[in-house]
Amino acid sequence: MSDDPRPLTLERLADERAIERVLIAYATAVDTRNWAEFDNIFDPSVKAIYGNDPSSQFVCTDRDAVRTLCRGNLEGCGPTQHLLANFRIDVDGDLATSICSVQAGHFGRGEARSARYELWGEYRDKWSRGPDGWRITHRQLHAIKDFGEPKRVLGPA
Repeated sequence: MSDDPRPLTLERLADERAIERVLIAYATAVDTRNWAEFDNIFDPSVKAIYGNDPSSQFVCTDRDAVRTLCRGNLEGCGPTQHLLANFRIDVDGDLATSICSVQAGHFGRGEARSARYELWGEYRDKWSRGPDGWRITHRQLHAIKDFGEPKRVLGPA
């Protein structure tokens, strides 16, 4: 992405910024539990794979499955903060790819309010531009490191 020989045009910069804004909207949506916002982030037929190990990863085959997975893991949490950085975006017409770093912090609630779970990783996404803007068509959450007490923190309300 950094060795791209194509000229850096205003159109390309605008596309990259639009994609970055959708990624930030995702982080905000999960942290505020705004599940309806997923309609503006994911294509209805998105495929999403969360985790590296095929024996323990979660595979979602559409937007509603992604929403259900995220909701099921975060509705029972206390505060969360999904920080995104190091955006690497490559736009080619109406298709794009992106990689960004994620640091996701989660705290428990109630009796588990002092419990913590944190994940460091990368969102590796494929995108398509349609009449309503850019949407993620494929997501891979590549975990680099996680630590803490996920069983005490994550789960349904």
